[in-house]
Amino acid sequence: MTDFSSGEVVAVTSTKGVETPHKEPRLTQLCMFEAGEPIDLKLARTAEYVKDPREYLVRTIGEETIKARGDVLCIPNKPIEGDFYGTSVSKAHFETHIAKLLGKEHGLFFITGVQAQLAAAKAHCEKANKEYQVAENRAYKELYHLDRVLLGSIPKELPTVEEIQKVLNLPEAERPAVMILEIPNRVCACETYTFEQLQQISSACRSASVALHMDGARLWEIEPYYQATAGKSFADLGALFDSVYVSMYKGLGGATGAFLLSNYPDFIDDAKIWQRRAGGNAYSLSYYWIDCQRAFNEHIGTFASRRDKMIAVSKKVLKATSAYKAKDGDPVVQFRPSVPNCCSTHIIFHGFTNDEIIAARNKVQKEKYVQAFGFLRPKMSNKRLSERYKVLAAPKFSVSDQAGGIATATDLTHWTECTIIPVTEKLEDGVFVDAYVELCKALFEAKH
Repeated sequence: MTDFSSGEVVAVTSTKGVETPHKEPRLTQLCMFEAGEPIDLKLARTAEYVKDPREYLVRTIGEETIKARGDVLCIPNKPIEGDFYGTSVSKAHFETHIAKLLGKEHGLFFITGVQAQLAAAKAHCEKANKEYQVAENRAYKELYHLDRVLLGSIPKELPTVEEIQKVLNLPEAERPAVMILEIPNRVCACETYTFEQLQQISSACRSASVALHMDGARLWEIEPYYQATAGKSFADLGALFDSVYVSMYKGLGGATGAFLLSNYPDFIDDAKIWQRRAGGNAYSLSYYWIDCQRAFNEHIGTFASRRDKMIAVSKKVLKATSAYKAKDGDPVVQFRPSVPNCCSTHIIFHGFTNDEIIAARNKVQKEKYVQAFGFLRPKMSNKRLSERYKVLAAPKFSVSDQAGGIATATDLTHWTECTIIPVTEKLEDGVFVDAYVELCKALFEAKH
């Protein structure tokens, strides 16, 4: 049986009629969203942090790291004060700190990113007296009475700057109230725009009097890309947008929570109204924002090395598996993009069915105690994707229709999401290389 709390495999053997358990090697998972932890450890960690944040950070990241990260960290200089219906000096200090980091003046903590995004969309649309889109189970339509307009002509590809400008050049009455860009775009394997392209989009939005909102769910992960390619910071990115949403659990590992940021106090005031209407202004959110502060302080500043790790791993895996080709001559293992932009990317398996890939993964996992990936999704054609989007837009849409697509026997290209998190960053690159080489071997051995 599997002990999921420890990640170890426990077997039972019999010696002279007496069953005795023994532990087999620990299962190494290469593609995880987060390392699983018992809830009591999570709560204890937050309790330790709230007692003395600085002392906790000295123990976990060290004095030298605290000095190196400097003003980026949000270390309270007074005892942390819990909030009462969102009101707390400590909470306000944290909100302002994140806002300043992203080049904004005001911030508001939300329990979920969905609430933050919908509040932002509604606030922008009410100001412009128009309708626009965000898409979480169509809450934008069912609860907030907004319409959506999807940008771009090719599903699961970034809309081009030209396609965006085309929308902005529509007659004023036909333009959207707000344009929402996900930076980076998770569906597109964390592909993103160059900083110069973002400048062009920002300028075009302002000329057209259309608000520009950033869905920055993975902004922490992508900032090193902008630093490396353009020397730009969080504040430089935030300055191009009228409002910004950032997640505090994705990448950082906070309990749950998000921030909505803006330079305009009236925008935040409007967002607070929609937060209350959505039931998000709870009696107290202390545990959530305090743990998010802890996670932020522990992990901000780690994403550049995680990006470097992903780039190194992808390069070595591609080289080691290059001899394994599908019938059409394309590599069995591919990355999208070929050089990852950040610590999160898509790994593509080409030339085999879903069942064949899963069977090969399970074989490697059983023999090597390494899990090459978790979930697997078919890479659908643009035609199938377009048909799928029609389903999502249908009046009788249901939550189950959102699933990432069901593989068929004819699907021969599949993908999984891989993210370097603190646990997997510590693994030797060779662990990844060996796992995907063994996966390829298992695929071809099963064919013969």
